[in-house]
This record gives sequence, C-alpha cells and structure tokens, in this order.
Amino acid sequence: MQHKLNTRFLYRGVNENLYRATETKLSPRAPGQEFKRSIYFGEEAYWGDGSVHGESETNAVIMHQRNSAKYPTSGISTTPIFENAARYATHDGKYHSGCVYKIDVNLLSQCGVKAFPVDQHAVRPAIPNDREIILVANDFGTLPDEIIIEIIEVTSPSQAA
Repeated sequence: MQHKLNTRFLYRGVNENLYRATETKLSPRAPGQEFKRSIYFGEEAYWGDGSVHGESETNAVIMHQRNSAKYPTSGISTTPIFENAARYATHDGKYHSGCVYKIDVNLLSQCGVKAFPVDQHAVRPAIPNDREIILVANDFGTLPDEIIIEIIEVTSPSQAA
C-alpha cells in the first residue's frame, strides 16, 4: 500500500565507513527479501502494538523500526528531519564525519520505491521524534540512485571545532 507523504524530502544518515563499504549506495540489510514478516509469540510483538496475524508489511515495518539489526528487512530507514539524519551519520559523535542522503519524495513512485510511514503502522513508534519512513525498492534491493538528489557530508559537532 502506497502512502501519501506530507514532506518533500527524506534524509538518510550513514557513517563514513558504511558510506564507503556500500559504495555510496543505499542498500538494505536483507536485500532480495520480500518486505513482509510473520510475527511469532514472544518475539517482541505486543498486544495492541499494531502487529497483525500472519505475514504482512505492517509486521515488517514494526519489527524493522524496533531493531533493524536484529530483524533485518529489505527496507531503508529515513526521516524528514535533516538534523536527525546528521546525528545518525556521526552516531552522536562516535564518527568524525558521515553522509546524509537527500531523497526527493516526488521521485519515489516513478522509480519503483514504496514508502511506509512508521506511525501509520506502529501504535507506539520506537523513536517517535524521527517520524521514520521506511523505503523499499520494488525488487527489494538497493534504492535507485535517481531518488537521491544530493549527498551532504556532515561533521560531528563535537569534532567540528
């Protein structure tokens, strides 16, 4: 299901090591895996959290936003808030620098990318202030370069001086 987004741009912050390792591409943790997930009893699924019975995109959104390292998907987390993406890029000062991808929302559908706003799936998003939107390519792989309109280098505020 394609959702209407109330923002023009989305941002994805990555640290300098990941930027180089992925050769500047926005690749998911589980490329090729359909963006659906079954929820199992006792697997951090909670009554009333938005999870549904059986395999669904909603379950994939909920588990991805909770912990994408533990529950990898073919989705890529983004935020409409540049400052949050910049903070993720440097991991709050752990890295000297990083990169923030600026993504044009108007290019998503024509480039075969679906957007899943977390707050439209999870009853209580894990990080509500991020206003996270998970992007998924139609082939469940790397997001197309065409949606990226700029890559902005950022420096950790604690190391900028």
